[in-house]
Amino acid sequence: MLDLSKRAAVVTGANGNLGHAVVRMFIERGAHVAAPVRDEAKAAELRASLAELAGTPDDERLITGVVDVSRPDQMDAFVERTLRTWGRLDIVANLAGGFGTGSALEYAAIEELWERNVRTVVTATAACARPMRARGYGRIVSVGAMTGLKGRRNAAGYAMAKGALIRWTEALADELKGEGITANVVLPSTIDHPANRTAMPKVDPKTWVSPEELAAVIVFLCSREASGVTGAAIPITART
Repeated sequence: MLDLSKRAAVVTGANGNLGHAVVRMFIERGAHVAAPVRDEAKAAELRASLAELAGTPDDERLITGVVDVSRPDQMDAFVERTLRTWGRLDIVANLAGGFGTGSALEYAAIEELWERNVRTVVTATAACARPMRARGYGRIVSVGAMTGLKGRRNAAGYAMAKGALIRWTEALADELKGEGITANVVLPSTIDHPANRTAMPKVDPKTWVSPEELAAVIVFLCSREASGVTGAAIPITART
């Protein structure tokens, strides 16, 4: 099992199905996790799902805060709180985002998806990269999608946003080369969670990627053992 006992991670989008799996996996491997969430109810839900893994008041394994991850001032403040709590920040897992449909000619829909899937990632990473660069160590992993490799009808905005994350990750990895910081993006196909099962009731979810499978790849990319992987867009296409 990977040992992350000396690591502190920021996980955006931690209140979703994938987020719960990623946070749990980080903590089970010894990491401390800071999770910016949309509201206090989401924070309470996340903490309840982890039970004793969340730690105690004397040894917090999880801290949460109500943060708009698209706002630099709020993310900067949350990162400062993380540093005050644990004295370090080694990892950012960018899970925040969202799916949407719309014509390639509907700019408003495209802009909304860009804000949800690109602005949030860049803003969170910019806040977290500063302490990483100061220490000379860091892991940055973002969640893209296979759709980012090929646009489809009524999915222009989503494809644009997820495609942009691939190019951005490549540029970021090159920018941080030689600083001990890696940057990668995972490209899942359909993730098995309740919303997708409801939206696609006739599709067999056994062929979809489970949150735990995707979380395992994300956590590995955040480990010291993955030091040789950077600037990569990694397809995760099926449950085995």
